[in-house]
Amino acid sequence: MAVPTIIPSKVLGADAPSNQVAMAHIGVGGRGGGLCRSFAHLDHCRVVGVCDTFKSRRDSHTNWVNQQYGGQFCTAYRDLREMLARDDIDGVVIATPDHWHVLAAFMAVQSGKDVYVEKPLSVSMQQNLALRDACHRYGAVFQYGTQQRSSNHIRFACELVRNGRIGKLQSVEVHSPASGQGGSTTPIAVPDGFDYDLWLGPAPEAPYTKDRCTSNGSWFVSDYALGFIAGWGAHPLDVAVWGMGDTWDAVPVEYEGDGVFPTEGLYDTATSWTVRGKYAGGADFLFKGPGGNLTIFTGDKGKVSVSRGSLETEPASLKQEAIGPGELHLYQSRHHYQNFVDCIRTRQPTVNPVDVAVYSDAISHLSDIAIRTGRKIQWDPGAETIVGDGQAKRMLTRALRGPWQVA
Repeated sequence: MAVPTIIPSKVLGADAPSNQVAMAHIGVGGRGGGLCRSFAHLDHCRVVGVCDTFKSRRDSHTNWVNQQYGGQFCTAYRDLREMLARDDIDGVVIATPDHWHVLAAFMAVQSGKDVYVEKPLSVSMQQNLALRDACHRYGAVFQYGTQQRSSNHIRFACELVRNGRIGKLQSVEVHSPASGQGGSTTPIAVPDGFDYDLWLGPAPEAPYTKDRCTSNGSWFVSDYALGFIAGWGAHPLDVAVWGMGDTWDAVPVEYEGDGVFPTEGLYDTATSWTVRGKYAGGADFLFKGPGGNLTIFTGDKGKVSVSRGSLETEPASLKQEAIGPGELHLYQSRHHYQNFVDCIRTRQPTVNPVDVAVYSDAISHLSDIAIRTGRKIQWDPGAETIVGDGQAKRMLTRALRGPWQVA
């Protein structure tokens, strides 16, 4: 039979909808919009749902997806609960403001979906641990949005460290951009086509202002985020965790430092910080902002400095060495988003599963608590809690506005 050429290729054969992962997106502003457009073109993937509290965003991205596919394959939603009730969705990409990350992922996992969650993981360690346990309980595939794990030079840098090429590890140093300051505190009317109450979700009620629900507002207001100590720090901290073994041993057990917080305007997360600490194995830890997106491993025989765009070693000859067949070779992902889709199909772990996301996000939370309290923080990885400081321990949990809950 002759097939009319006007039928899109993805409607027939191996790329037919029945053979593809049905993907939905929650949050399609800025970063989320870019993810939606990227996932729409992945192999074995079809975007079938778009959810956002801004009507203009959800409608424009839904229309764009349908134009790419040449038909009405994607549906727009205001409320994520309605979209998650569908039983024909396999995976969900979550790129909401940070305070919604775990809640949306938790609901998705409970409804039988796999989840790709943008960094950072959440606004409290209690939520992180709840999501981790839910992913294990429901057998959900999880991918963390720290895409540097799918970069060849970063994998190689961590292989150099893990295979002892720099000798015994003495210190790990991490640099990250920091939060901005400013933001209007003047209440104004909520724009038409925007469900502000749903955008707030589990966060406290607050008057709408022109800067509150922008990218900066959702990044730099503590009701919705920890700021870039987590929002950007997630990237170089994840590299540090990968280079140290992807276990609780890769998370420092002591934290002490100071930070600067804005005293005017809407934004109130740290605009600079210096945190020093210790790993259980004895190595030193240093986390600073503002700075570049950089992770530095120093051993007694050499050094590895790696960022998103570069790799430097001491001695320089380390860059030319090969990892031998008998040495440790780390998980190789050639494309971060495709890795998630492929793992949904195979049910194998992704390059950055939920346990690892918890480790790197824990460092952000514990660093933030240290600079906010001005005291040394002691972390017990076995008990997964802060010890010796009741006030600091309580800061690991954050109340959610009803009716929202992670339980």
